Amino acid sequence: MDHTTILLKDLIIKAERHLDQLGYADGTKKNYTLKWNQFLVYAEGRSQNHFSKELGNSFLEDSHGIETGIKLSPSQVFKVRTITILDEMLEHDCFLRCHQKKGKQVPPQFHNILSKYEKLQLENEISKRTICVKKLILIRFLSFLDVLGMTDITHLTSHEVLSYLHTIENYSSNSRSGILFALRNFLSFLHSGGHIKEPLNRLFPVIFTNKFERLPSYYSTDEIHAILCQVDRDTEFGRRDYLILLLAIQLGMRAGDIRRLKFKNIQWSRNTIEFVQQKTNKPLQLPVTEELKYALADYMKSSRPKVNDPHIFIRHRAPFQPFVELNTFHHVITKYMALAGIKLNNRKHGLHSMRHSTASNLLQNNTPYPVITGILGHENTSTTKLYLRIDIQQLRTVALEVLNEK
Repeated sequence: MDHTTILLKDLIIKAERHLDQLGYADGTKKNYTLKWNQFLVYAEGRSQNHFSKELGNSFLEDSHGIETGIKLSPSQVFKVRTITILDEMLEHDCFLRCHQKKGKQVPPQFHNILSKYEKLQLENEISKRTICVKKLILIRFLSFLDVLGMTDITHLTSHEVLSYLHTIENYSSNSRSGILFALRNFLSFLHSGGHIKEPLNRLFPVIFTNKFERLPSYYSTDEIHAILCQVDRDTEFGRRDYLILLLAIQLGMRAGDIRRLKFKNIQWSRNTIEFVQQKTNKPLQLPVTEELKYALADYMKSSRPKVNDPHIFIRHRAPFQPFVELNTFHHVITKYMALAGIKLNNRKHGLHSMRHSTASNLLQNNTPYPVITGILGHENTSTTKLYLRIDIQQLRTVALEVLNEK
C-alpha cells in the first residue's frame, strides 16, 4: 500500500470505523473523533493533507506541550494514543484495542521468530483471541531477554528461562500457570523448529494450577431479573442486547459461541440450539425456551440489519458485519448492570459471570451435576463441581446440619 495516497480525513474515517468494530463505547469514540478533528484542523493549517508520525508529534508538542520522552499524565497518554492509532491504521490497517504499553513492543531481533510462531498458531486453527493473549505474554518474556542483552533467540539457555521464572514468583497461581503454559508452548516450538538446541520446554513438564484459588463471581436471580428489566426491547439495540443476555443467562453460553452463532444452529423443529463450542471444539445441544424463542424471532424480524450473512448477530452500524473476534459483549452486560444499580462488590462483571450465575442458580434448584455439566458443555463433572463453591445457600445448609449433629 502506498501510504502517501490516503488522505488524512479518510484515514480518520477508517480509524473511526475500526473503533466501532472493536466495540468501543459511544463516549470514548466521541473523544477520539474530537481529538482527530483537532488534529485535522492543525494539519490543514499547515497545508498537510496526509498523515505522518512527524506531523503527529508536532501536533502533540505544539497543541498540548507533549514532548518525546517525558512522563505523561493519563490525559496526555490518551492524546498520544490518538496519534498512535492513526499511525497503526496507516501501517497495518488495524490496531489492537488493548494496546501494548511503551517498552512492551516486540524487540526487533525477535520479531521474525515471533511472527513464525504466530503464523503456526493460525495454521493450527488457534483462536485469534488466544493468540493475542499468548503474544502479549511472550512479548514480556522477549523484552526480558532484550534487557539481558540477548541478540539472537538461538542463544537462549535454561539460565535465562529460569531467571525469568523468578520474576513471576509472586504472581497468583492462575496468572503464573497461564504464563507457563504459553512459555512452554513457545519453547517447544523453538526446539522442534531447530531454533534452539536444548528442549527447554522440559524445564516445567508439569504445571500446577489452583482452580480453587478464587471464587467464581455470580449474581442472584433477583439481580439478574433487575438487569433484564433495564433492557428497552422497543429499540433495535435493546432487542439485540436482550437476546444476547438471555443466551448467556438462560443457557450459560460463552460470549465467543454467542458471537459465532449462525442461523443453521437454530433447530426450530426440535426447539434446540446446536453448535460446536469454540473453546472445546465439542458439539453442544441446548433447549430453546418460549421466552428465548420469542426474543430470537423479535430480533430477527425487527432489529437485525438486512444483510446476507449466516451469522445471527450483526453490527448495527456500517460496515454491517459480524462482531470481531475480540468482542466479548462486555459493554452489553456492564451497561445494564449500571442501569440496574447492581453493586459489584469486587465481583467480575463480564458476560462470563452470567455463565457462573447459571451454574449457581441451577445448583440452588438442586439440579444434578451431570445435567449442569451437559448444559454448560463441560467435558466432565469435575469442572462443574468448581461451581459448588459459589452455592452459598447449600453450604449454609451443610454447616447447620453439622452444628445440629454436635
